[in-house]
Amino acid sequence: MTTSTDQITNQSTSIRDTVTEYVHAVADGRLDRVEELLHPDLVFGGTVPEPRGKASYISTLRSLTTVVERSDIRDVVVDGDRAFVLYDFVTDTPAGGVLSGELVTFEDGLIRTITLLFDQRRWPEVIAEIQRRAAQPPTTTDT
Repeated sequence: MTTSTDQITNQSTSIRDTVTEYVHAVADGRLDRVEELLHPDLVFGGTVPEPRGKASYISTLRSLTTVVERSDIRDVVVDGDRAFVLYDFVTDTPAGGVLSGELVTFEDGLIRTITLLFDQRRWPEVIAEIQRRAAQPPTTTDT
């Protein structure tokens, strides 16, 4: 028989695993997987403009895929239906790694809210590079 302590441990492990998978899926550009992990009524905010809903958030993430190399997770802390993940958002821009943290709340096994905090001293370099790349014409290969 499963005790309530076992249930809490299982829930914490599940939340820890899901948050870890979410952070790595974002860094890997696996936005289809990210979308599967998000609640339809996702609320996103923090030190960034606040897109509403899953589709808007995925659109925001799409622009980051041009610069992200990986995310190096430093720590994950789980408390009930919430987790905080601290990681280095490693880019191929002059900024390199940007220290980031996300407070994530779950509902029905899906990520319902995300509050993002990051080192704003390095973020302008990342945004400038995203904009520079977006302004470049697509490359074509001659065959």
